[in-house]
Amino acid sequence: MKLKTLILSGLTCLSLSACTSAPVIPQLTAGVLQEVKNIEVYPDTVNNSAKLTKFIDKCVIEFTGTLQAGRSIEQWAFKGNALISAGSATFAQDGTSIATHFDLHDATVQKNFITLRNHFHKDALAQCN
Repeated sequence: MKLKTLILSGLTCLSLSACTSAPVIPQLTAGVLQEVKNIEVYPDTVNNSAKLTKFIDKCVIEFTGTLQAGRSIEQWAFKGNALISAGSATFAQDGTSIATHFDLHDATVQKNFITLRNHFHKDALAQCN
């Protein structure tokens, strides 16, 4: 009987120490800071939305909108005022899709980024520094 108690106590201690010493998995996102819907953009889209999400090392704006030819999703990654990466994927009604990586040095891309970023509240954007 003492052997069973000793073994049970030992297993209990091992399981408790394994649970308390497990590594902490870092959060990759702090969460959605703000979402805006039905913003005026070019080209015209319907039922569009833009979501500002905070990650550990950057923020990402994900824009989703329905075009006449299908659905488009854009992602704009940035820190502070600096655009890190940007691109889009368009899904046509016939099932085909096209992915595009934006040229970050292009003046029109920079202008579109600033225009999209300006749809968010300054307090939400301040968390992206």
